Order: sequence, then structure tokens, then C-alpha cells
Amino acid sequence: MKKRTFWQEWQKIILFVGFAISCLIVLYAFDVIGKIDIEAASDYVRELGIWGMLLYVIVYTIRPLFFFPATLLTLFGGYTFGPFLGTALDIVGAGSGAVLAFLVARYLGREKIEKFVKGKKIERFDQSIQNNGFIVVLYLRLIPLIPFDSINYSLGLSSIKLKSYMAATYLGIIPGAFVLNYIGSSLRTMDSKLWIAVALYGVMVLLPFLVKKFKGTTQIHLEKEPVK
Repeated sequence: MKKRTFWQEWQKIILFVGFAISCLIVLYAFDVIGKIDIEAASDYVRELGIWGMLLYVIVYTIRPLFFFPATLLTLFGGYTFGPFLGTALDIVGAGSGAVLAFLVARYLGREKIEKFVKGKKIERFDQSIQNNGFIVVLYLRLIPLIPFDSINYSLGLSSIKLKSYMAATYLGIIPGAFVLNYIGSSLRTMDSKLWIAVALYGVMVLLPFLVKKFKGTTQIHLEKEPVK
């Protein structure tokens, strides 16, 4: 087998880094970043009233098609609409976006989506979901540090039913949506609420792992316990 050259081995990474650097140069040259006024954008959306809410939900729904970071949009929602209304709109938008990604994956099929998602990841989902799809998806939604979009597309290629996927998704994103919207809303005042929000986020990050560890420990204990 012919040995791959350095360019062949690193071509995609070099091109990606080069593209990213070029974008940063353009943004810096035209001072695009400096012209972005988050507070002005937030005020504009709020002034639109119900149409601003609808716009936010629509943008959040189509967001997975462009892989725009969901966390940033959620924080903006909390900053704009407050912790409670922002959470409600986030659940609708994020949930609808997750369903859209799921349906896109089902429509396009495994071959095309596998270009972006590794096949082994899809196979692992299939094996887990065959047992209890609702619980698996619900658990995945409670983990804030996993790639939201790739999970959605992967689940679309799995054997889970759309009804179970939707129920687990809309239910599972509630805690994360509230915490991030709470953080976003507290950024306006930068008061003690921000530290409370950060603490809640820390608990949310640790909770799924603690639940999994407790479940594993309990299972081991039950297996070791003699049958009477």
C-alpha cells in the first residue's frame, strides 16, 4: 500500500483551519464582531412582541440545518425573554429543531448522514434503543455536554419510533433549557442570580453521571445479594 503524503493525511484539517483563519481575518478587517450589539438585537426582538417570539422559535427550529450552537441561542432567549418565557419558547424551538433533524435523517437515509455521523455510533444507538428507546433518549437529553445535533441525526437513523423520540426529547430538555435561560436572563443584571444559575448548571452536568453510577452500584449490589 502506497504511503500517504503529509498533504493527503492533513489536507482536510489544513483547509479547515485555513478557512477559519480567513473568516476571522475578514471579520476583523470589516469590524463585524465589533458592530454586533446583543442588547440592541434583544431589544428589537422584544419590541416585535408575539412576532419576535415566533421568529425566535422559527430560527431555533431550523438551527440544526446550519449547526449553529444551540447554547448561544438559548442564552439569547433567556437574555431577551426572561427565564420563564425564554424556557417555554426554548422548549418549543429546540424540541421542534430536534424533530426536524430526526426527520431529515430518516428522509435522507443512512448512507448520506453517515458522512457526518460515524456508523458505529449509529449501531450503538440501535442496540440500546431496541431495549428501551424512551429511557435512552431521555437520559441523553439530561446530559448537557454531548453534541445535541449529531445525537438528533443519529437517532433519526435508529429504530426508535417518532412518538417516543418526541416525548423523551420535549421532556428531557426542560432542565437544561431552564438553567441556560436563567443564566441568560441574569446576564442583564450580573447580580447574584448568575452564581445561582452557574451552580444549577454544575448540578445539571453532574446529575446524569451520578444517576448512572448509582444505578450501576445498585445493580451490582442486587446481583451479589443471595437469593432467599
